[in-house]
Amino acid sequence: MKQIGTGIVILFVLLSLGVVGLGYLQRNQPESQKTPLELKLTVNAMAQTWMRQVVRSFNDSDNRLIGDYIVTITLNNATIDDMTVWLNDTWTDQNHPDLWLPSTSLAVNYAGYPIRSVVPSVAQSPLVWVATADVAQAITQDGNQPFDWDTVQAAAQAETWANFGASAINGNVNIAFSLPNGTMNGLMVLYSSLSYFNDETTIANNSMTPAYQSWFLPIRQSVPNFTSIGDNVATFMVTQQGTSVNIGMLPEAQLLNQLEALINRRDIQVAYPQYPVVFDFPLAEWQVTNVSAENATIRQQAIQAFGEWLLAPDQQAQLAQNGLRPIAENPTEADRLFRLGTEVGIEYAPSLDGRLTEAPFAFAGILLSWFSR
Repeated sequence: MKQIGTGIVILFVLLSLGVVGLGYLQRNQPESQKTPLELKLTVNAMAQTWMRQVVRSFNDSDNRLIGDYIVTITLNNATIDDMTVWLNDTWTDQNHPDLWLPSTSLAVNYAGYPIRSVVPSVAQSPLVWVATADVAQAITQDGNQPFDWDTVQAAAQAETWANFGASAINGNVNIAFSLPNGTMNGLMVLYSSLSYFNDETTIANNSMTPAYQSWFLPIRQSVPNFTSIGDNVATFMVTQQGTSVNIGMLPEAQLLNQLEALINRRDIQVAYPQYPVVFDFPLAEWQVTNVSAENATIRQQAIQAFGEWLLAPDQQAQLAQNGLRPIAENPTEADRLFRLGTEVGIEYAPSLDGRLTEAPFAFAGILLSWFSR
């Protein structure tokens, strides 16, 4: 009887170990095999930090599961300016990203590749003016004139602040914006000036008149050195060399991300142009034709899932942390960068009515050729 009892105990132990082992194996079995699908993404520098957060959260979510496929978005660590893409033939049929987030939908139209927009806009950032507080006060006559192209042009035409009648300000009238024939930011500055000068929200091939060229020339000549400015005016204005700049025009997002460093160096004032030019950050895809119908369908579903992820409330809520504006909601006091910006003229809900809506690709070439000369 004693041997029988011992045998029963041993049998019970073996059965228990078997159950535990089976449970362990079941828990550690891989999920039903998923076919990996990688989509490579390249973005404009203004959206890189936000996109890094968004891609990480997407790749950790169940939204990446599309049927029998598991999607991974791979973010290119190297950002790319929109103009580099459409001006320099950067990509080829064999070497290109699957997805691209430029700063503006104009770049998608200009690209010349088999690229199409799949989400018209995932974020926004308007061009803004920034000036040292004393200069803003001088050109607006203590706030009696708008801080916009005409008042900036008048100062540029005077060449020095003494000639302008602002004897308390020393030196030349120095203006900073990115090089137009090197960056999309710079080209958008030219578009802003054309929209204002012609009093219209569309730019056509006849927009650049001799009158405009004469009017804009003093502004161009007031830029000390385009090479040293680079593609981020805010970063330049924070440097020792950039302290000589009195006035700048740049994307609001770049300003907000350098705002603390800037206001620690000097008092500034921000203003929004009468005719807004808005960076709208579309999500675009490289259209492929050399895949099967099934794979093409899965790819489209994966891109759609990622596009919807970018527009979801949680992802949109992170935009303001990076100086960008959500699509459907305005920033609020809870958004630290914008709250800090209100002290110098940043608005939670600026009027973006009358924004630039059209600028033909052919005209961009004409404009850049003129500017280079």
